[in-house]
Amino acid sequence: MSARNYQQTLSAGQQIDLPGGRYFFIRTAASALNIATKGNPGAPVTFDGVGAGTKFGPVLPDQAWKQLSVTSPAAQAIEIIISDDGLFDVANTVTVSGSVTTQTTPASSVADTAPVTLATASAAVLFAANVTRRRVRVFVDSNNAGSCFGRTGAATNNIVELQPGVEYQFDGIYGLQVRNDTGSNATFYIFEES
Repeated sequence: MSARNYQQTLSAGQQIDLPGGRYFFIRTAASALNIATKGNPGAPVTFDGVGAGTKFGPVLPDQAWKQLSVTSPAAQAIEIIISDDGLFDVANTVTVSGSVTTQTTPASSVADTAPVTLATASAAVLFAANVTRRRVRVFVDSNNAGSCFGRTGAATNNIVELQPGVEYQFDGIYGLQVRNDTGSNATFYIFEES
């Protein structure tokens, strides 16, 4: 059994060929990669646009590949683990001793979103689902008569209370609806970052 860790810095459009195996794991990749297993005409496999965390295998011994071709559309540093053993796996969790520093990747753009003004006894989309969004912040107008409630789609359960004068941050790519039963119009300002 052997497992090998390959770290490589690729320029945009560069292709590298790594040794064969029965299992691979993309440990680090800042953007998408295109990967193809080569050297086994009975079991060629291609992966287009895959990223960090992608695992493949272990495959049966007769489906092992002789070469792993990796192409990076963008310039980036990558790390890939390849094993020729069917019992090899990479842990999904790690334990760290000492201190850890995390850094949030900053957003690169802000959507120009019109405020949402909602009549009483009505519901509307507060913000739509967006797979490219990093986060959305909702500022509830301090002049609103009372709390409104966030809901998922057309659901009837209130899942978050939106109080006047308070800012709320949502880090998901999902959408959220708002329900207003305050007795007067309510306004919300949307700050969506991608």
